Amino acid sequence: MALNSKITQSPVILLLGAGASMPLGKPVMEQFVRGLVEQIEYIENPALLLSLVSARGYDLEKIMEDLETFLALDYISSFAFHSEPPYEASRSDAENLRSYIRHSIIREYRNIDANKAVNIYQPLLDEIFSHLDSTNHCLPIFTTNYDLAIESFCDLKYSQYDLVDGMQENGREVLWNRQEFDMFRMDHPATNSPESQKVFTLFDQIYGGLDLGSQLPKRNIVLFKLHGSVNWMRMVPGGGIVQSLPMYDLIDSDQFQNAIIYPAGNKVATSEPYLTAYHYFSRCCENAKIVVAIGYSFRDYDVLISLLKARQVNEKLQLLLLSPDAYNILRTIPDEDSILWITALHGSFGDTASSTKYLAEIGKQIARNLEGGGAP
Repeated sequence: MALNSKITQSPVILLLGAGASMPLGKPVMEQFVRGLVEQIEYIENPALLLSLVSARGYDLEKIMEDLETFLALDYISSFAFHSEPPYEASRSDAENLRSYIRHSIIREYRNIDANKAVNIYQPLLDEIFSHLDSTNHCLPIFTTNYDLAIESFCDLKYSQYDLVDGMQENGREVLWNRQEFDMFRMDHPATNSPESQKVFTLFDQIYGGLDLGSQLPKRNIVLFKLHGSVNWMRMVPGGGIVQSLPMYDLIDSDQFQNAIIYPAGNKVATSEPYLTAYHYFSRCCENAKIVVAIGYSFRDYDVLISLLKARQVNEKLQLLLLSPDAYNILRTIPDEDSILWITALHGSFGDTASSTKYLAEIGKQIARNLEGGGAP
C-alpha cells in the first residue's frame, strides 16, 4: 500500500532523541549505565558488567552489542576476559546480564509525569504549530525513545491534540495496525484554521485543558516509535503487537515479548512495526522543508542514512539540531556539505532559562524555510 501523502507531505518533522526526555527525569545512555553500576549489588554476577564497563566505558550500545555477540556464538560455552584478576564468563552469565539490563530499561522508562510532559512539550508544539497550516498539515513525530512522553501529553491535551500512533482498538485489545497510518485523515479539517487555533489556545489557557468537545479544532500529531515502546508486546506466536501495561517479557515470555529494539550498535529495523516507521521517516524527509531534531545524537545509522539520502533528492531540506552538544554532534555527521543544510543550536530542551531563546530560533528557522528562503 502507498504511503499516506497527508503524512509524507508535511513540511515540518519533529525528531526526538534521548535528550528530549532528560527534562522528564529520564537518563541518557551514560547515566543509565552509571545507574546500573551504582546498584551493582542487585546483579547476579556483577563481574561481567564491570569487565564490560572497563573495556567499553559507559556506552550502553557497545555493552549490549558485546553481549549479543557473545550469545550469537552458540558453539562457545564461556568467554575469557583479560582483566586483573582474569575473569571468565559463561553463556548463562551473559544471558542473565542481558535480561537484567533489558528489564531495567523497561522499569526506567515506563513511568512518565504527564503534567511535566505538558509543561515541557506545550511551548515547543505551540511554536511549531504557529507556523503550520494545520488545516492541511499534520506534524509527524519520530522518536527513538521508549517512553510514553508524547502519548501522555496528548492524553492530557486530548481536547486540543489528536494522536495517531498506529494502535487500533480491536474488541478488548489495542493492536498495532499499519493502516492507522496509511488511512490517516485530518481531524476537523473544515474548522482547523490558524484563526480557530488562536481561539482554541485562548480557551485552553482559560479553562486549563477542559474538554470542549468536537466544536473546536484539533492539531494532528502522527507518532512513529522507531525503536518501539515500553507498552508494546509482541504476541507469540503470530507476531502481532498489542498495547499493554509496561512490563518485562519474562513475566509471560511464552506468549509475549517486548517489542523494543534494545540499544546496540548493529541494530537494524527489518521487521514491523519498525519497518513502517523508518519507511515513513525516509519519505517524509524527501518532502519536508525542515527537520527539528531535539536531543538527538544520530547514533542510529538508519536515521542518519535516511537523512543523507533525502538531502540528495530534496535540496530544500534543512535540519535544525537542538542539543547541549549540538556542535560536536554536527561534526560526527559524515557530510562535507553539512554546514550548508544543518544548523546546530546549543541549548538544553526544557530548560526554562534557555527556552525563550531556543524557541525563538526554532520559530525563525521554521518560518524561513516554509517561506522558501532556506538557511542563511
